[in-house]
Amino acid sequence: MAKKDFSAALNAGVKRDQELRDKSVVGRFDRVEAALDGRETLLDAADPVHTLKTDSASFYVETLEKEGRVRTAYVSWPIDKIDDNPLNSRTIYQEEKIAARAASMSKDGQLVPALAARHPSIPERVILIDGHYRKQGALRNRWTELELKVLEGLEPIDFYRLARAANNEREQETVLDVALGYKKLLDEGYANSNDELAALVGEGKTKVSKTLAVLDLPPVLHEFISIYPEQFGINISYELALYYKATDEARTREFAQRIVEEGLSFLKVKAAREGLAQQRAPRKTFSRQYKVSNSAGASIGTIKEWGSGNIQVSLALDNPERAEAYIEALRQLLEADGHKAK
Repeated sequence: MAKKDFSAALNAGVKRDQELRDKSVVGRFDRVEAALDGRETLLDAADPVHTLKTDSASFYVETLEKEGRVRTAYVSWPIDKIDDNPLNSRTIYQEEKIAARAASMSKDGQLVPALAARHPSIPERVILIDGHYRKQGALRNRWTELELKVLEGLEPIDFYRLARAANNEREQETVLDVALGYKKLLDEGYANSNDELAALVGEGKTKVSKTLAVLDLPPVLHEFISIYPEQFGINISYELALYYKATDEARTREFAQRIVEEGLSFLKVKAAREGLAQQRAPRKTFSRQYKVSNSAGASIGTIKEWGSGNIQVSLALDNPERAEAYIEALRQLLEADGHKAK
């Protein structure tokens, strides 16, 4: 890898990133979607925890440094000794973005160091917290080293928090990324319930539950969410999960395609899902009951019939021979219809 003035390159990269952020404009529909996160309508009260926003990765690191919890160093590190973050909040990496990053790095070099931490048990290795696209780009360019900002003294959960903060600062994660990140935290035992998870990640309980529900969708629907993250925010993705529970994969795939092609809003998606639920509401069936009496007028049981074709017979004949005759007659009727009673 060619030598360069790392400080100058770093400053240039920071300046360019800031200019890109300054130029970005959030649409009014995006603002509504963000405000609705975890709520059905704007009239619903937001969970106090939900109102807490994830701090930027740089601010988080600065806080840890000021508290004396971490030390930092800028180094060049062999790529084959850099492990991926096991708690990375982003799981899905797009091929075209890897190719674009590789091309940019080939032309301009690595402008911003990747964030990493010392491996807890192997001194010669580090764990990448943020910068997986940069690592993939460097590998594609056949570089042997990567510029890193290495942190020492992190707690395990910091790997998740820093990765998520950095991902959100650069580009919005998909709801599927977040859901898979939550699942990692549950699987690794950092939280044992959705309530604990909500407190751990600083989000509302409702939002956490809705996010995890996205994992119930089949893989083909996960692809829709990954490819079209702007259309599938948390609320629309949750409605899609409810739609899938009420129908099947084929119909849900068609509905997801409609959401993309027609740009359906959350309210229209919800209305379509609720309309489907009303269509599928089972009709109530009522039974007709026949009371059976003996020759003296005393009740000996009932026969119930439902409009669905079900019948139920409950008789107390007090005569084993007659009971057998009744059973034989019923068996013959069943056999005549192709059924067998064993």
